[in-house]
Amino acid sequence: MLRAGTSGIQRVQADVHDSAKPQKAPLRVLSFRDVAKPKTAPSTVPVEKRVPIPNLQQVREQEPKEEVEFEEEAMVEEEEEQDIVEAGEQDFLGDEEAMQDAMDDWEEKENEELQDARIKEEGGEEESMLETDDWKTEFDRKWAAAMGKQQSAGRADAKRPLGQARPKSPPARPPEKRSRIAPKSPPPAPQKHSPSVPPANSKDSSASAAAAAAAAAASRFAAARRGQGKSTSRLPPASKAGKPASVEPKRPPPAKHGALPMKSAPPTPGVASKNLDLDWFGTLETTSEVQIRGEHPEWAPRCTMETARPGQPQKITINMAETGLDDAQMAVWCSWMDRRFNAERPTKPGQSQRSRFKASTVDFSENKLSANGMKALCNLLEKQGVRCEVLRMTGNLIGNEGTRCISKYLASSSQAPAHELLLSRNKVTVEGLKFLMASLALHPAYPIWNSETERFVPLWLRLDNNKIKEEAAYPGLESACNALTCSVCLGEKSDDVACGPRQCVNVGCCDEIKHNCIVHLCGWTVPGKAAPLPSPTAHPRPIFAAPGRSAPKAPPSEIECRREEPRLLYEDEHMAVVMKPAGWSCQPQPEGVDPAWARLKPLARRQQVGSLLSQEEPAPLQAWLLLQFGADPSCEASRDQNSDRGIVHRLDADTSGPMLVSKTLKGYEHARKQILLGLLKDYVALVHGTFSTERGECHAPIDTSTFLETGCVRVDPCGNLATTVWEAIAEYESVDRQESYTLVHCRMVTLRTHQLRVHMQHLGHPLVGDELYGQGSVPEFCPRLFQHKVRIGFFNLQGQTCIETCSLQAAPDLWRALGRLRKVGGMARMGCGAPGR
Repeated sequence: MLRAGTSGIQRVQADVHDSAKPQKAPLRVLSFRDVAKPKTAPSTVPVEKRVPIPNLQQVREQEPKEEVEFEEEAMVEEEEEQDIVEAGEQDFLGDEEAMQDAMDDWEEKENEELQDARIKEEGGEEESMLETDDWKTEFDRKWAAAMGKQQSAGRADAKRPLGQARPKSPPARPPEKRSRIAPKSPPPAPQKHSPSVPPANSKDSSASAAAAAAAAAASRFAAARRGQGKSTSRLPPASKAGKPASVEPKRPPPAKHGALPMKSAPPTPGVASKNLDLDWFGTLETTSEVQIRGEHPEWAPRCTMETARPGQPQKITINMAETGLDDAQMAVWCSWMDRRFNAERPTKPGQSQRSRFKASTVDFSENKLSANGMKALCNLLEKQGVRCEVLRMTGNLIGNEGTRCISKYLASSSQAPAHELLLSRNKVTVEGLKFLMASLALHPAYPIWNSETERFVPLWLRLDNNKIKEEAAYPGLESACNALTCSVCLGEKSDDVACGPRQCVNVGCCDEIKHNCIVHLCGWTVPGKAAPLPSPTAHPRPIFAAPGRSAPKAPPSEIECRREEPRLLYEDEHMAVVMKPAGWSCQPQPEGVDPAWARLKPLARRQQVGSLLSQEEPAPLQAWLLLQFGADPSCEASRDQNSDRGIVHRLDADTSGPMLVSKTLKGYEHARKQILLGLLKDYVALVHGTFSTERGECHAPIDTSTFLETGCVRVDPCGNLATTVWEAIAEYESVDRQESYTLVHCRMVTLRTHQLRVHMQHLGHPLVGDELYGQGSVPEFCPRLFQHKVRIGFFNLQGQTCIETCSLQAAPDLWRALGRLRKVGGMARMGCGAPGR
């Protein structure tokens, strides 16, 4: 009788306890190893305890049919045979412990084979592929011989008298191992194939049915090892030095019941040696942070990364002081660190990079870095979301362009990327200081909120020993403060307490209200007879200040105007800044613009401007530029259709604000270069609803490929990177208190088409009056899209900083719209001059 046991198919024979009643015999195991090789003769059985193993059919013939106990035993035998047949349909017969022991033995042999194959592959030798027809034929022959000897041994035991010992047979030679190679792709799991054996015809068949069941079970077991069933291989142990093992990794261990496979487990931040990307077969695909660090052993000790904690920025150390880095070497360093950051904390496209890494000090002092090196460094820090307490760039070759790169990095987030900026012994001039102050003024992150003292603290800045002449330093600083409507602290004392990097004792900076003191300059002296700098005031005051040069012009009395006329805010020999009111189109190749208008007399030009103001459709801005500058022989860009008559960037027809235009072709090229380097652009907009936080940022990628067909863009993971930093200035509600609105100030870190509109819609707060991205119609209190550009900043051809501000009063229709609402919260109620009831 055969039975499914813990280690394979078992043959059962009876002990003789009673001569009248045969009993069940001890078990003899037919294991899966016996299936794959010829069997040896059964061992000798003691006479007093053993009986020969009878044939299954003979046992049935000798059983008395009339006795109930023998009928029950026959039923048990039939059930056991049925279990054997059903066992052939299972993945594995036996317990997990026996299977694990077999797996351990196989893995030891497999590692040796893979190592030999690896050596042969490196030496250019290849072995024959796995199984062949000859091998299968030989295996079938050995299988039939093994099964035949097993059955003949059973029949011989049945005929042998009781007590006679079985003859011993010499040990069988184990089958030869199949030759294999170590392929580059995941290798197939080695196994000992089982041949095809005809299945049993019925449940009452003889030993051939048991053999067929055993063969089916062995086939299932081999299939499980091949990976067709549950995976049963393991990964090799890691190498001692943290490097990948020299042999091909094997497949992972069998998963527990109910466990789902993972193609690649999420990396563990901070553990470089475990940063592996494993596919379904456990193949190593990515380069670990340890290997990348080893590419530059001279830099690795200076740039370290600690283990990250969940939900917190990963702490890093960057100390590259006095390493002799120039711009070319800085580019190599940035590429190397970028790969390290990506290996340590990979991100998906469009994922926010905000505060991923944090350093106490980023030190590049005493090197040879100029504008290109600073551009590479700041782009890396901005891309990877690196914040620091101190950014030390002392003793380099940084000029105004390098300062622009630093300013862009400092303004790239709603949280200050650095608290201290040390730029001593460089080549920064007063113009570079002005651009830095303009970038920080009106920014949502500055002055910096200190959670310990619960005060807003200015940025700590050192600019001593630069190209700032002492006689021009203070006047330039005073003019910058007046133009930007901001304040600067030069270091004050209150009793025994002095200003420091984490506190300011200036009277206007000692309350919880956000002020406009943005920079704390160290080491500056005030001339004896100089006027004091402006005192700190409310942070959003420039948004609601008087219009100044951007004030609307009085319309002609003889015509009915549908729009305001553009006005000049800044003009030099090559470029100009124009305040564009709503209702003017910036589209290229407009219709109805006659090049002969450049030759008109002054009176005829004014009459043509009047017709542009009164026409129903949006008037082309190119027509006004042609009438304004076309008569000047030196303004060739204003007459050039290929240069869009000087327009280098655009605003929507319903958007108002300052625009940079060129008058000459030289100015046109310089203006385009300024756009690539980054213009300073601030917007103010009224959106639906209220925000849960005072400030934030949006990094949603924008796809502009559909703009030419549909006239709108969309947020898409495959789009261009875009960043908008915003801050809630005031909260309003309608007179009937049915609708709530928020006035937000936005710093455009990138310049994408419809970026502000689509980002606000993505955040769930579309702009008021936006029929393209918003919901519903334009409300009655607002005549148009509530979007106004308040500032623009750039360097002109002479290297001077140009910052032009157009407050909300420069758009009278929007100013009146806010006056119809009720002020209910925000900084607008803190004496900044905001309109509203």
